[in-house]
Amino acid sequence: MNTSNPSVLFCRQYFPRGLSQPKDGFRFSADALLLACFAGSRKPLRVLDLGTGCGVVGLGLLLIHAEANFTVMGVDHDPSMIQAAKINAAALGFEHRFTTVLGNVAKKIATLPPGRFDLVLCNPPYRQKGRGRMPADETVQSARFETSARIEDFIRTATLALDTKGRLAMIHLPENLHRIFSFMHACKLEPKRLRFVHGHQRKPASLLLVEARKTGRPGLRVEPPLVLYHPSARENALTEEALEFCPFLKCNASRPG
Repeated sequence: MNTSNPSVLFCRQYFPRGLSQPKDGFRFSADALLLACFAGSRKPLRVLDLGTGCGVVGLGLLLIHAEANFTVMGVDHDPSMIQAAKINAAALGFEHRFTTVLGNVAKKIATLPPGRFDLVLCNPPYRQKGRGRMPADETVQSARFETSARIEDFIRTATLALDTKGRLAMIHLPENLHRIFSFMHACKLEPKRLRFVHGHQRKPASLLLVEARKTGRPGLRVEPPLVLYHPSARENALTEEALEFCPFLKCNASRPG
């Protein structure tokens, strides 16, 4: 698709607003945008987006490096999400650079080539089954809870898909840091970058961003905390730091206090 197409330019300018998503399914949130920007610190070549959903993380990465020549493969077990990702890729002019695979990371995906990718993106479900109120919708359940796949399944699949020295970029909850690092080490993934995300400066971290390298040498760099909001009289506005790190957050520049 010609990127001079006004429709494509409009969609790119206002990303992620207007992305197609299943009407009754899981809706992406700011964590997907944060992951795209965290992973986008370097240009990749071949990218795998596990649990791609509507494609927001992989498409965000393509927009960050819009002039670079690389491809993204999005994997998801939900056909409606795969369809939404295809629609969004076409709307953004990336239909030839963003492909999709239907599959569950908890099972062997025959069409997923091993050792091919230099970057894997991963935004797994945050909650273990039985810990928290379970949504009625099954697609929302599987996106938020480990009902169809666990953290370990995502990490294992990422390891098989990565080339030597390839990177895995993941976002998750700080409470699961030990679990994540333990299984990464078991899979010969060495954590190299870690950044905690705080809603406010004086609140505990609510998210973590981690990058690991396959067969990498030991050496973890803990980056400065990323604070998203600063309180004001009537609303919590995004900090300049947050907008500089992730310009895509401008679509939600403020939220109710």
